[in-house]
Formats: sequence, structure tokens, C-alpha cells
Amino acid sequence: MHKIIGVTLLIASQIWGMGSHKTVQKTITTPVVETTPVKKYVPSKPTLKPTTKVSKNTPAKSLSKTATATPIVATTTPKIPVSTEAVIIPPVASESILKATTTVQAVLPPADFTAINTFARSATVNILCTVKGSELSPISGTGVIISSQGVILTNAHVAQYFLLNNFRIKNFITCVARTGSPAYPVYNLELMYISPKWVEANKTVLKDTNPQGTGENDFALLRITGKIEGGILPSSFNHITPNANETILIGDPVVLVSYPAGFLGGLSILQNLNITSAETTVQDYYTYKENTIDLISVPGTVVSQKGASGGGVIDGKSNIIGIITTSSEANSTNARDLRAITIGYINRAIQTETGWSLEQILSQNSADFATKFQTETAPHLTTLITDELLKP
Repeated sequence: MHKIIGVTLLIASQIWGMGSHKTVQKTITTPVVETTPVKKYVPSKPTLKPTTKVSKNTPAKSLSKTATATPIVATTTPKIPVSTEAVIIPPVASESILKATTTVQAVLPPADFTAINTFARSATVNILCTVKGSELSPISGTGVIISSQGVILTNAHVAQYFLLNNFRIKNFITCVARTGSPAYPVYNLELMYISPKWVEANKTVLKDTNPQGTGENDFALLRITGKIEGGILPSSFNHITPNANETILIGDPVVLVSYPAGFLGGLSILQNLNITSAETTVQDYYTYKENTIDLISVPGTVVSQKGASGGGVIDGKSNIIGIITTSSEANSTNARDLRAITIGYINRAIQTETGWSLEQILSQNSADFATKFQTETAPHLTTLITDELLKP
């Protein structure tokens, strides 16, 4: 098994792109998170059941930070230390994860990726959070609609901004969902769920100048509540079905879809941010434990920029199998290794935290679920973050 060392969050803040962040005039940033070593496992069959027998850990080459979203950075502490860079929020430091390797090549019937790409774009949104004053930077990230009710899956390092809605004053932060190319504000949003474990482990992330993370517990659910310009919401939203099955193979073809903003300034993100997609393949697996596929990596593409955090990894059956979380650091997008936590991992983690699987949560009334979370859990999480922000 090898350990992976350094990865960056992919959110855009002050305009963050994959990699370290850079400020932009009242900018929007895309965070990236660095990861620490991860163990690599080798599945015995193409069924992706990683063998528990692993070779001794050897340090892998370190990865540089990168972010794919606006100013938010998330850091996670994997049970098995790993560091990776997240795509939508500023990087946050974390520990290593086990990395799994396999030589299995996927043999799949041809899929119509042109149609899959078009479909995936229709269910992908840009999440833009603006801030009153200059205490925090605005951020830009990506989310994927995964329910007919308009539930959006994204990264916790992006969604943490929703916890600060009334930080200094009412509506201190305002977050909306934008669609189309260029992105245009269409929907109002509210927080439906964010991993409490992620917040507890990363409560200082917004104060870190160079946050890093592994992607562990870096997930959240948002909910579309209405149209910004008024009108009736659709009775059913275009959405991508989550696939939590552990059937991912090395070499599987996938489509990445997001709103990368790594090469744009603040004004361009507001006015000229376009949705971007790329066809690629799964190149590796990682695990936070010993025998589960928790994180996958894909080669660098045009999507490998800050702001891509929360973007979807879509398989040949038009199902979402992961969301982009971190990336390695490199001068060009093609040289960056992009990482995504799997839906299978998110399903296991959210079931541990809530007692419900992701499918069970999506089958509930989303408004009721959001209200319960905001009433019973969110206030404590908000306090954890604001207490850190208020420290001298």
C-alpha cells in the first residue's frame, strides 16, 4: 500500500482554482485541499472488492494544493491519514488514506457519452455565495441535482457558507444556484444537511490561508426553495440518480461536469462562468479504511480547476458515482490529478451519522428534513465556526 501526500480543495474563493488560492478583487475563489498519505489496495476481482492484504506503506509523491470552488476550504481527517486537495473550497490539512491499486481493466458496452454529457449538464448547477463586507470572500462551487425534489449534492467545504447566513447581520451571506452557460442566477437555496463530522474537524478552515484536506466527510445536501425571479418551481427537477454500488473499475469511462473558475477573475465569474465537461476514465482507487472504495482519481482535464468542487463524476449509465473534492497541484490542468469521493462512501458516512441511507433521505420530504436539521443540528455547527472566526 502507498500513502498519498498532499491534495488541494477545488473551490473558488477570492477565486480559488485547483491549487493554492489567489485573491481577486472582492473575488470569488475555488478551494482546493491537500491530502496526506493513503494506503493503496488491490481488489482480487473486477468486482472491486479490495483485498485486505496490503504491502507495506511507502510514501507517494506529494501532491500540491488545488481548489475548485470559491473561497471555501475543507479539511478532513481520514481514519487512515490522507491528504488531498479539494476542488471547491480552500484546501484544508488532513491525514492520510489507504490507496488501492488494481490492474483490472473495465470492459463495458459502448455508452452514448454525448447524450450522457447533455443530460448531466441539465442537472448541474453553479453555487455562488456572496458576502456583505470584506471579512470573508465570496465563493463559487458546483452542485448536482440528485432528486426530483430539487436536492443538490455538493461538498461541505462549499456548503459551510450556509451556516454563516446571519453571521454579522441578517443575510450576511447569500447563496444561489445558477444554471446555463454563462451561469445565470435562477434558484434560491437552503442548507438541508452538512456532515457534522466535517465541520467539527474543519471549523478553522475559513481562517486558514492555505487549507488542505483529504475529502473525508466532505459532503452536504442543499435544497432548492424557489425561483429568484418568482414563479412556480417545476413539479419534478431533472436529476442524476446516485449510484452507491461498489462496482467501479479501473478504466471505467466517466464524464466530469462542473463550473470550473480557476482561470477567471471575480467579475468574470459573475458574468462569464460557463459549464464545462470532459470525458475521461477512472485511474485509481483510495480508501479511508482497509476494504472500501471511498475515493477515486481521474487524470487531469479542463475540469481540473478551482470551482469544480462538488462537480459530478457520471458513469456510462448516466448515474452519478462521485463528486469532485480535491486535486493535486500543477501548472496545467492536464497535469493535475483530480479526486472524487464516491457515492458509496457518502452513503456509508451519512448512514453512520443519521441512521438513514442517502436513498432513504431523498425519499423523505426535503423541506421537513431541512427544517429539522436547521433546528436541531445547524445552530451548534454554526457556533463552532463563528467562535473560531471571532477569535483574535
